[in-house]
Amino acid sequence: MYTSRLFAALSAALLLIAARHSNCQPATAKADHDMQLVSPRPYQVFQRSSHNRGQIRVSGRVISPCTRLEARITGKSVLGILPGRWIDVPFNPVDRGFNANLPISAGGWYHVQLRATIGIRVMGEANVENVGVGEVFVGAGQSNSTNYGEEKLTPSSGMVTSFDGSAWRIATDPQPGVHDNSSGGSFWPAFGDELYSRIHVPIGFAVTGHGGTSVNQWQPDSELFNWMMTRVYQLGRNGFRAVLWHQGESDTKMGADEYSTKLTAVIDASTSDAGWRFPWFVAQVSYHSPSEPSFPYVRDGQKRLWLSGEALEGPDTDTLTADNRDANGAGIHLSGKGLRAHGKLWADKVAAYLKETLR
Repeated sequence: MYTSRLFAALSAALLLIAARHSNCQPATAKADHDMQLVSPRPYQVFQRSSHNRGQIRVSGRVISPCTRLEARITGKSVLGILPGRWIDVPFNPVDRGFNANLPISAGGWYHVQLRATIGIRVMGEANVENVGVGEVFVGAGQSNSTNYGEEKLTPSSGMVTSFDGSAWRIATDPQPGVHDNSSGGSFWPAFGDELYSRIHVPIGFAVTGHGGTSVNQWQPDSELFNWMMTRVYQLGRNGFRAVLWHQGESDTKMGADEYSTKLTAVIDASTSDAGWRFPWFVAQVSYHSPSEPSFPYVRDGQKRLWLSGEALEGPDTDTLTADNRDANGAGIHLSGKGLRAHGKLWADKVAAYLKETLR
């Protein structure tokens, strides 16, 4: 089971990379391609391991012969300005490949420099701007987790980015990487800005949802499950904080037991296949219209996941009514006001969790 899911997810990743080939070339610093970088990438956020600490992965290959490889990281961390010293990076002397994790304070944006030398002669260099160590989240669910909002938002902080499977960029709507190719607005920029204002480290997202989908369509081995898991594998072990699940509008007729059992299957399979236990936040979601603002069965199913300890409590977005909804309050999706309110609701839950768990 694990092998089939992993193969499917990695196959999806290869197809995605092929489709976006122009965006995923190794970063090079000079026209003669004397150094190739796989990591870090511009606007990449690495998940911090504690309140103040984390690491940046540097990987790639030096094209020219060299005897030493060094890295320097400069910028402002949560503890102040980095010292910016050059440090040695281990590399393979045969093919001159390297893959190392460099311990660093949480914060950013950072400037990462690498240089390969023989004696005092520089044989290769690379520079990457806007690299961060902060908080990373995977998003999944249906339309209100993707790009169906009435207004496209842009992060005002400049410290919120999105990963589409091949590249990172500022998280301006529409969010990249979603399964449904939706093109409207989302709550992610507002959530990122609000969370950044509280914890003061860069925020990264990998959003994978698809509008109009039931929990049935996210079951293990499904296309949507594998799409989400591709991001989980790409970010890697301990490479993100949690999955944020916002789904339920399509399952309002489903019984509470059935919903909680089916979403439990998705959660358990995701962590089993990934090989590490990461948290899921599950929102309360069922709103359809002003005349049908909530449905008890699916809400109870979502709540059961919190009570059982299977998931953490996400926001109650059924509270976003009236002019928080699109079409002058008549729609199921969110207005610009609603997207901002939605982002704040998520930030309230996530910030409280981080305050409780981080040391």
